[in-house]
Amino acid sequence: MNTPAITSAETVRLFAAVSVPDTIKQSLSILCEDIKSELPFRKWAHMDDYHITLQFLGDTPSALIPAISTALREAAAAVPAFELRVDSLGVFGRPIRPSVLWSGVHGDVEQLHKLQQNVAQKLKPLGLMPESRSYNPHLTLARNYAGVESFELSQLGGFKVQTAPSGTPLQWSADAITLYQTHLQRRPMYEAISVAPLVD
Repeated sequence: MNTPAITSAETVRLFAAVSVPDTIKQSLSILCEDIKSELPFRKWAHMDDYHITLQFLGDTPSALIPAISTALREAAAAVPAFELRVDSLGVFGRPIRPSVLWSGVHGDVEQLHKLQQNVAQKLKPLGLMPESRSYNPHLTLARNYAGVESFELSQLGGFKVQTAPSGTPLQWSADAITLYQTHLQRRPMYEAISVAPLVD
């Protein structure tokens, strides 16, 4: 995958994440179409933007991209591929007017946390520090509840994350760290600019 042509004077908005297979994205997108009519959030994520953030880097000098990619390869090389699944819904923010609707991450979450810690450790020498709050892996589906009535958490009970067409849970093997660049005026917003494979 080629790094975009950018000059060293530029900054780019970056984050490191675990990507999600197209089959999972499609199932979550179908769920969101069902939810939209019942839960009026202002902005729904594009299907191709679904991911599990490992570390948000923010506006970063583009000259650091090669070093960041190297650090992510080092972080990935210490963790074998592992299984994840999505099978719950939740919200962040004020209970009556949440800021984020998300799908929860389950499976080998211990390995996911280890991967996140490896990423944080490898990026610190570059001056890229992790957020101070505890790591809470999830996939963002929508932002900014805009309903006239206050949001009720019980509303989520009527929506279930669908299984795959085969009837199996929405499960996949997480096998890489992807470095993404954010393009705020595009849909989808996120562009993969490097991939660091986990151990086979």
